[in-house]
Amino acid sequence: MKSISALALAIALGGILFVTGTVNAQDETTKEITVSGETGLKWVNTGITVAVGDTVRLDAKGEVDVGGTWGIHGPEGTTNFSEQPPGYYPLETKMRYGLAAKIMPVPIREKKAQLIQTWIYGEKKEVIAARNGTLWLTVNDDAPEGNVGEFKVTVTVIKKKTK
Repeated sequence: MKSISALALAIALGGILFVTGTVNAQDETTKEITVSGETGLKWVNTGITVAVGDTVRLDAKGEVDVGGTWGIHGPEGTTNFSEQPPGYYPLETKMRYGLAAKIMPVPIREKKAQLIQTWIYGEKKEVIAARNGTLWLTVNDDAPEGNVGEFKVTVTVIKKKTK
């Protein structure tokens, strides 16, 4: 009788763990994105929608040769870059030539100006979404034409837990 009870308990626990795993899997989405070194101001739409409170985690690998004497850089970028007037780089940050990200709201006709949330991989690998929108990625370079290389980015979005 003890072996039947133990088997029943094992099956019951296995069922609970399976259900828990399924629930957790629904709360987390992972997608692989390739960001070409030639993106710059041509941001890559990941097709990933996030909501306020979601955790967005980036894990990037690879290198981009930005040409000239500016070198080869990983997704963290560098603090040694060509100074340009505002608007030349996708993001005006203390680090350039690395991976940059933004959450851009879906356009609403009634609203003209909408705030976007931006960050660079060299400063933050994970953020909590401050707004609803779509995740976009790029290489933070002012003159990306002719760059060689790419970043392979694993994007994980963990949905905010609701009570």
